[in-house]
Amino acid sequence: MTRSLLPAALLALPLATAAPADETVFDDHIVIGNQCVGPDCATDDEFGFSTAIFKDPLIRLEFNDTSALAPANDWRFLFNDPSGVGAQSYFRLEDSTAGTTPFTIMAGAPSTAFHMNAAGRVGLGTTLPQNTLHIADEGSVTFRLEETTAPYSYTFNANDFGFWIRDRTADTVPFVIQATSPNNSLWVADDGYIGLGTSVPAAPLELWSDETFNFFRLSASGAAINQSVDITFTGGPLGTGELRYNIVDGDGPEMKLNADGDIEIEGTLTTAGSCSVGCDAVFEADYPLPSIEDHHAQTLALGHLPNVGPTRPGEPWDVTDKMGRILNELEHAHLFIAGQQEEITRQQQELATQRAELAETGAALSETRAALAALTARLAALETSRRAD
Repeated sequence: MTRSLLPAALLALPLATAAPADETVFDDHIVIGNQCVGPDCATDDEFGFSTAIFKDPLIRLEFNDTSALAPANDWRFLFNDPSGVGAQSYFRLEDSTAGTTPFTIMAGAPSTAFHMNAAGRVGLGTTLPQNTLHIADEGSVTFRLEETTAPYSYTFNANDFGFWIRDRTADTVPFVIQATSPNNSLWVADDGYIGLGTSVPAAPLELWSDETFNFFRLSASGAAINQSVDITFTGGPLGTGELRYNIVDGDGPEMKLNADGDIEIEGTLTTAGSCSVGCDAVFEADYPLPSIEDHHAQTLALGHLPNVGPTRPGEPWDVTDKMGRILNELEHAHLFIAGQQEEITRQQQELATQRAELAETGAALSETRAALAALTARLAALETSRRAD
């Protein structure tokens, strides 16, 4: 073992009588003192608190692994570019074997640029990391995710306004959480259910509130007159629950549906269902319209109007289809009534004719009675004259 008690700086002194030469030490080399390495070292260098100083216009420290088998990568510490246009100041760690530079610190980086505490927490912009990764800045804090092949990038941002994700390429902000948002504003459960206001959504989408009502709004700013509609759930007047549909125009809900299935509509109900019994077909010339007697007999036999079908208490039925069937029977009744009216008109005409004929007969009878009275009077006169003679 070679043990040198001379200050390391003395090793850098040039020999007065011979040029410097490589020196090979075949044993452990221990230096008691500080050390300066490099062609620019001087005898009066001040070490301060530094144990070793490297002086060179282009400092590179290489770690050459001479292993015959892997792992055997060589590594280098690099300090600054050579002097010249565009040269940079930095500290880098180079994987010399792979030809990559996985770690760089540029000159001028702030004191808090990177800090790892004893617990393994990493601080970027802070020396007091409170979480596994803690990023801090005086203004908005931003970190970017970027695909370089396409390219495309997103930034995650936070400040006293809130947290938001920006699509940097499209220059849009698709997601924002404003500061002081309440708990459970948005929750995606392990089954994929989404809760708004709840952490235990019981449906694919659940909106929860501790008020006596809750609603969501659909809006279309391009609509000509009214741009929004509210779908509201409330306790309702009975306290059993009521669903309301309200176009936001200041006149209240257009539709209400309560827990008993009662529905209230402020306007007209129009449906697009079909009339399976052919409502207006009864007016066609080839429609087999039954007689009143046959239709009446069929109704009594079935216990309901033939085309309407049974309507039993407590059973649901299709309003559109039922109304179409009722209309069909109403058109039957219209034709039956029209036929009855034709018969009544015919009978009225016959009665008028009979009354006219009867009037003529009465007039003739009156004439006959008058002639008979006159004849009777003449006969009476003749009889009186004869007796007088």
